[in-house]
Amino acid sequence: MLNIFIAKRETLVALLMILPTLVLYTIFYYYPLVLSIYYSFTRWDLVRSPNWVGLENYIKLFQDRFLRDALVVTAEYVVAVVTINLVLGMALALLLNRPTKLAALTRALIFLPVVIPEAAAAGTWIIMFAPGPYGYINYLLTIMGYRWLKWFDDPSLALPMVIMYSIWKNVGFNTLVFYSALKSIPREYIESAQVDGASGWDISTKIIIPLLKPIITFLLITSIITAWQVFGSVYIITKGGPGNTTRVLGIYLYEVAFEEMRAGYGSAIAVFMTALILGLTIVQLRKLR
Repeated sequence: MLNIFIAKRETLVALLMILPTLVLYTIFYYYPLVLSIYYSFTRWDLVRSPNWVGLENYIKLFQDRFLRDALVVTAEYVVAVVTINLVLGMALALLLNRPTKLAALTRALIFLPVVIPEAAAAGTWIIMFAPGPYGYINYLLTIMGYRWLKWFDDPSLALPMVIMYSIWKNVGFNTLVFYSALKSIPREYIESAQVDGASGWDISTKIIIPLLKPIITFLLITSIITAWQVFGSVYIITKGGPGNTTRVLGIYLYEVAFEEMRAGYGSAIAVFMTALILGLTIVQLRKLR
């Protein structure tokens, strides 16, 4: 009886300790999520009371060509950013795993963009790649005899530039995670393979990468979730332009809900994005199980 009493008391203490987190999650996550689902079935302009319209907003989703365009742009962004960040992060981690005198400094420099606030980092890129001959990069191009470019104002360059910014901003996180995972691999595995005559490529592909599969799965899923929800950096740098070349789903959602005052339809887009991200996550977990 005493053991049962102690176990129940410990359970109660544990529940009381996580209660603040549960309350905060309910207030700031679950409650807004339920509200968004409700508003997605209404016509609401953020001013007057919402009117129930049933599935009307979801029917519009399949007829909205601007949503399809934003979905294509977001998909291109996600594929490029996630793929390059994973490959480049692993490559940098493998290079940093070698014992050198500048390894610590190099790790710090690579990780530095991750800790810079989004607004400051995006603002720095706007200054560096400012259009005209007075932007820092354009100034260097003119010195070298090349013509200056409209980096974020050129429809053919805007999306690649946003992708490059995201890689620069986030690759340090992947690198640090991969580097930490490499340090956890027992050295005996690699030394045994070297004794058996395995090449560096064989060690990387047949020992290191298979052992890093859980980390790769984690980074792949979190990177996809983050990339699909991109908004702040793209809005600061291009606001979805020029034209619609960088109008990702987050920006289109913002325009619909807060600029056009169609919050009900915006909520439907938000629910659609959530369902899409959840579906992609489940598919990735099953394929990488």
